[in-house]
Amino acid sequence: MKVPRGSKLASHRLPDVSMSDIVKEGSKEGITGYIRFTAEKKGDIIDFYVFLLKGKVVGAFSETPEEQFFGDTAYNNAFLSYDYGLLDVRELEEEVVSLLIGNYPEAKVTTSEIPAIPEKKELPEDTKFLRIANLKIPYGNLLEFHLSVDVTEFWELLDEMERRSFSGYFRVFGEEGVTSRDGCVFFSEGKAKGSLYESEDEVKYGDGALFKVLFTFGLEKGVIDFHELEPDFLEIVLDYPALMLSGTPQEVFHRIEEEEMEAIRKARSYFGIPEGEQVISSQVKELAAFEILLRTLKDRKLDGYLVMSSHAGAGILIVEAGIPRAAFYLSGSTEVAAGQALEAFLEQIQEETNVKIFALSAEDVQKALGHEEASIRASDSVSEAIVHELGEDFFVEITQAHRFKEEFQKRRKGVTK
Repeated sequence: MKVPRGSKLASHRLPDVSMSDIVKEGSKEGITGYIRFTAEKKGDIIDFYVFLLKGKVVGAFSETPEEQFFGDTAYNNAFLSYDYGLLDVRELEEEVVSLLIGNYPEAKVTTSEIPAIPEKKELPEDTKFLRIANLKIPYGNLLEFHLSVDVTEFWELLDEMERRSFSGYFRVFGEEGVTSRDGCVFFSEGKAKGSLYESEDEVKYGDGALFKVLFTFGLEKGVIDFHELEPDFLEIVLDYPALMLSGTPQEVFHRIEEEEMEAIRKARSYFGIPEGEQVISSQVKELAAFEILLRTLKDRKLDGYLVMSSHAGAGILIVEAGIPRAAFYLSGSTEVAAGQALEAFLEQIQEETNVKIFALSAEDVQKALGHEEASIRASDSVSEAIVHELGEDFFVEITQAHRFKEEFQKRRKGVTK
């Protein structure tokens, strides 16, 4: 929906004023034009347009990065609780406002009254809480028993929570080298409803957090604590939309697995190669693990391919006599090849990644290498060291770059050790 700029009458900032105040003032002054409200919520930018004709609200429109809303939905959402935002009041001619609403009848509102928004519940000031992934989590009633991650099966634990009709959360805290991992899964009467996760360099919510929590159960060092929550406290926690799972944990992982397998199928189809004989299957993380895999390929002088996949995407690295020769990677609708695919591999390997290595006949490898656009050349931005030295200097350089990136992000957030 395209809205004329109009003439600015006033500008305000949250939380100095509220949307309710501006609408009331606009109605009182009989403004014809619109209020543009740009707010930030959970990292997303949302734009609202509330149209007035002689002080009466006649239409509304809102837009997020993912979707658009019209009419009553957009109007009501504009009054929800937002921490930060800018409000501009702009004047338009009556004919322009009438034309806009006429061209977009779905933007009409059924009432110009300010909606009654329930007051957002907050934790009492004396509540003991944990701070995980930038959120305050009520401590609740800590149960006396604890479990170790190396002897606890994730799916069996979920079944036990459902059997007990558990309401609260379990918190899993693990260590991987010098990196700590901290994650929670929230339950309401035994049903898993939400999840969050953080480590030194990342924060995840919802489905992505559940994926990371699952991998934390595979560590050698870690403990699981259980916290019961009263219904009111649990409601406050689950009021954070990003925490919510898109389905049951089984449905979440089935969808992730299906998306992962589909990406692998598309990558294999791109090169026109059969599945081949699997010789290695592993889960890896960090650049050093990738280097070991590449050296394994070289030592075996393997003809075949390496496939890397995770919830982020999937790609294939074609090798001839153990040397990387071609690469292709896809994530969603994005497809890249050659050196750009290698860059995508190296970005993905920073998180847990499934890696499988398959042997192919020399004929199948040659068929795959017929895709010249995917060929790895010494001139590719990241591949020369991989092709010739299999990574020693290259991995040192990339590791340093990632460390610099982490330090920069910490400084930006004001985090200090």
